[in-house]
Amino acid sequence: MSHKLRVNLILMVIISLLALLVWQSQPESMPPLSKLFPAEIHSITIRTGTNNLIMGLEQDQWMIDGQPALASRIEQLLTISQTASLNRFPAPPDLTPFGLENPAIVLLLNQERFSFGDIDPLNGWRYVLHNGVVHLIGNGYHHHLTAPLEAWLEQPGA
Repeated sequence: MSHKLRVNLILMVIISLLALLVWQSQPESMPPLSKLFPAEIHSITIRTGTNNLIMGLEQDQWMIDGQPALASRIEQLLTISQTASLNRFPAPPDLTPFGLENPAIVLLLNQERFSFGDIDPLNGWRYVLHNGVVHLIGNGYHHHLTAPLEAWLEQPGA
């Protein structure tokens, strides 16, 4: 066996071992926030303070108070049910440190309740209480949850 061939074989073995090591060190996929799939959702309620925004699916069209809702925006919001739970722990008796004792935002997807609290100061993730578990999720949904009614309605002629 020539020296070049031997070096190439050794390099191939090393590359294969490194590839195997990288593949095995990949983190497991993170579980979703809930078991509810976006296609199963037929009603959405967003409670912020004393305001309730109620959206319902009627004959394959999302509606708000009899007006067509902006489907693209609702589709983005529906993905929250399957967003990654980046970290989670059982809800402690005192939810105050997480802003979940009296949450500013409550989202109902069908009848599943998601309470939105403060932002974790360490990594900027949002605390969400769902089914007795405090989850940490990315903060990319907050602007949808605080949007005014007009932002959800389909604009005539658009």
